[in-house]
Parts: sequence; structure tokens; C-alpha cells
Amino acid sequence: MPASDTRAPEHNLFGIIKLMDNLISIITPTYNRGYIIRNPIDSILKQTYLSWELLIVDDGSTDNTEKIVGSYKDKRIKYIKQKKKDQAAARNKGLKMAQGKWITYLDSDNEFLPNYLGVMIKTFKKHKRILYILPKANRTLELFAGKKLIKIIDDSVDFPSSLTIKDIFLRKLHFDLNGFIHSVKIRDEGIRFDESISVMEDWEFIMQIGEKHPENFLYLPVILYNYHQRYGGDGIVSNTSYKQWADIFEHIYQKHKNDKLMVGQSWYPDRVNKWNKIEKNFKKGLIPPPHLFRFQK
Repeated sequence: MPASDTRAPEHNLFGIIKLMDNLISIITPTYNRGYIIRNPIDSILKQTYLSWELLIVDDGSTDNTEKIVGSYKDKRIKYIKQKKKDQAAARNKGLKMAQGKWITYLDSDNEFLPNYLGVMIKTFKKHKRILYILPKANRTLELFAGKKLIKIIDDSVDFPSSLTIKDIFLRKLHFDLNGFIHSVKIRDEGIRFDESISVMEDWEFIMQIGEKHPENFLYLPVILYNYHQRYGGDGIVSNTSYKQWADIFEHIYQKHKNDKLMVGQSWYPDRVNKWNKIEKNFKKGLIPPPHLFRFQK
């Protein structure tokens, strides 16, 4: 049976209002992840901080995802299903419905460590001007054959000891949305995920925030979540073609090329040229398919 936690530290009306004032909304988009969706849910139920809501936005699953989520009786877990679009649209749906003062993200194959939410709350209270925070992660690259894990690479070293928002614009870090948290003010300003791109919409999302609020970012060099970058099977990244990578880098550059924080960037046009060249070599049989590319010797 799944874990269920309906505890509440306050029971009077004042306590309930206080909890709502400090509510954290967690957005989890998912698609046909019934076989693994318990992992992120259970990690939320283990949180030491209790004032949260988990918005699981199902992007048109055809498996048993709804049944699995429905087996949890904690009223803080909310299941929303939409017609198949993509993860950007699912996250935007979650943003629209979030009721929290802060909003964070956890994909359906990852887990928060038990102290994640509590540390985030304490950090926001300590740094009053901060609107968005990125912590470190235990990050692994995992190669699957179907649902069978066949190789793991520890990629945690990618997280530096210090990081600025400009560094993210300059692509000095492989930015991922898991563990990223921001004030609801960002949502209320109208910032949304770009639904015209299938991957790196998370990077483009923080670029929108960073350009508008360059002085309100905090990097927290503390490991607070487990991030599994899956290659093979149903992983979105590994099912994106080399040509699509080139096109998405082009799209993001054209959208943000006039941003102040883009001054000094060196990834364009290099990344576009790189992926277009790899696509040509792939068609010649010289490069493995995308899900094997990161794992070649």
C-alpha cells in the first residue's frame, strides 16, 4: 500500500490560514509513467515540511497512471488530466492551478530529499529579495533498454560550487527544472513555458525570469533532490532527434538574442552547427542514435 500522510501541524482556523500563506505548490507533469509515478509521490509524502500541494498533471496517459495516483488518499495530492499535448503545456496547466506562495517542479522519474521543502522555505525567509532558487542534485545519466537499466554515469559534478543567473544564460550549467523553485509572483506576471518547443523549455523559462529579475536569483550549493536523466525507453530527451536539438537552440537564441544577459555568450551558433553536423553524420551511419550518444566511449 502507498504511504499516506494527512498530518497537519495546526488545526485551528488561524493555523489553517498560516499554512495557506506558506503553501508550496509542486508541479509534476507525467505521461504513461504509472510504473514509476510512486517514486516522486512518496518522496513528497516524506517531506518534513507539511504545507504543500502536489499537482500531478497527466498529459493524456493511456496506462494506469490515474489508478496509481488515485490510490493515494492524501487530499494534498491533486490529479489533473488533459488531452495529449506536451510537458510544457502540462506545466502551464499546473501553473494556472497552483495555489501556493511558492511553486516548484518535480518530474515523474525523480525524487526530492526529505528536507527539500523545509530548506527552501527557510532560504526564502532568510533572503527576502530572492524570487527564485536552484539547489544542487544527485544527478545520474541512466541508459535503459525498454525499462531495464543497463548503465549509469554519475553526472553530479556538473553542478558547480557557485553559479549566477548569467552563467545559466551562457550555458555554463545544464539547467534542469527539477528542484527549481520560484515565487508565485513569477506566474502572476504572466511568465509561462514556451509550448512551441519540446525540450529545453525549462532553460528558456528561467531565461524569461532571469532577464526580468536578474538580481533576485539564488544558487544554493546543497544537494536536495535526486535527478535521473533517462536515455532510452520513454525518456523525452533521448527521443529528440539531433535536428530537433539544432532547431531548438536556434529558436531559443532568436527569442533571447537581445537579452542583456546574453552578452558574452559563445554557444550560438556553435550548438546549432554541432547538432546539424551530428545529424548529417547520423544519417551516414557514423553516429549512434540519440539515446546512445551520451554513452559512447
